[in-house]
Amino acid sequence: MTTSQISMPHVRTTPRYRHPGGSTAFGTNLAYRLGKLKDLGLLTGVWLDCGCADGGYTEALVAWGAQKAIGVDPEQSRIDAAQVRQRAAIESGEGSAQRLEYHCCTDRFPLPGCSVDAALMNEVLEHVADEGATLREIRRVLRPGGRLVVISPNRWFPFEGHGMRFMGRDFGFPIPLLPWLPYSLATRVMSARNYWPHELRDTVAAAGFEIEKVDYVLPVFDLYKWMPSSAIAAYRRLMPAIERTPLRRFGVSTLVLARRPG
Repeated sequence: MTTSQISMPHVRTTPRYRHPGGSTAFGTNLAYRLGKLKDLGLLTGVWLDCGCADGGYTEALVAWGAQKAIGVDPEQSRIDAAQVRQRAAIESGEGSAQRLEYHCCTDRFPLPGCSVDAALMNEVLEHVADEGATLREIRRVLRPGGRLVVISPNRWFPFEGHGMRFMGRDFGFPIPLLPWLPYSLATRVMSARNYWPHELRDTVAAAGFEIEKVDYVLPVFDLYKWMPSSAIAAYRRLMPAIERTPLRRFGVSTLVLARRPG
């Protein structure tokens, strides 16, 4: 599918209470998401982790096969935390930590053009100030043919995981049915964007990428354990089967795999 086959995305209202988000690099969630990238044969070469937070996914990219990983984030405190972890790993003799690099930046990455093989935006695009500008900057640093993986909230999932702010109060837990409200109403209380799968696909394509795959990411109930432990274990065993059914479209996030044209 080429960009000429993609309709331009609608201009969406920015959520009123947009915040930078937090790390999702924990337990089963990290292994499940990187497992998808490994199954696609992507975990090689030099990776950019855009919105790296404290470096959890940056470290994991190298541990799972990347030659090098470069983390960038607009929050200096997060970069500081990532560098502290990196120094501790080097001191303990972990050679993989020497293949990590971190930078604090906002609009422009401190990297030359065509310098990375792949880029990851894991639950990040929904938080940035300007989606198009951020995606075009990633396109600049990607080599021709380089891959971009974007994972962002799926509006078919009936809970808004970022919570909301209502009548001056913050509600940090998942809010039921908020993603299914008209977007113009939802953005008045939301703290992050939420995309229908075709909206995320079109947003990436409009920045000059060729779309290769649209997939879905299921919830793993690592952070919010809404079921007994035995039920969560049984559900996780069934996840491969669920991903072969239409139920996958109700996953917590949409995954878009795209490439920079050669």
